[in-house]
Amino acid sequence: MRPNAFPRSRRLKRRRLIRPLFDRGRDDVGRVRQGTVMVLYRTVPREATGLEVGVQVGFAPGRRTTNAVRTRVRRLMRETFRSHQADVLEAFDAREDCLTMMVLYRGRDDAASQAIRRDLPLALDRLAQREIPAAPRASSVP
Repeated sequence: MRPNAFPRSRRLKRRRLIRPLFDRGRDDVGRVRQGTVMVLYRTVPREATGLEVGVQVGFAPGRRTTNAVRTRVRRLMRETFRSHQADVLEAFDAREDCLTMMVLYRGRDDAASQAIRRDLPLALDRLAQREIPAAPRASSVP
């Protein structure tokens, strides 16, 4: 696979994997905040994803963005992630578990382009440097 590729298999689409990231009561969800970007992450067994990938990621523009800008913000986040994903992928492709993460934009419409290009690479660097514990071996993923 090309080093800067972002295939569909890396997209986080399963609701049962996304919902736990937003559950505030969970202690296995980590957060990285950098400026206008917040990354929620959690490790799960690879069997739970149904794919043999080390990282799955989803993108969500915040509530402050207008409908006209939501698609543009999502595209900017996806493109910025694609070009800065190497460190995160390198850390998880060799592991037996999968990192599921949501990238959230928490800024306003007018400065989205500069803010995402500035903050998301820094957040991904901080995430790659963290020691993330392995997913517990369980028969089901809540």
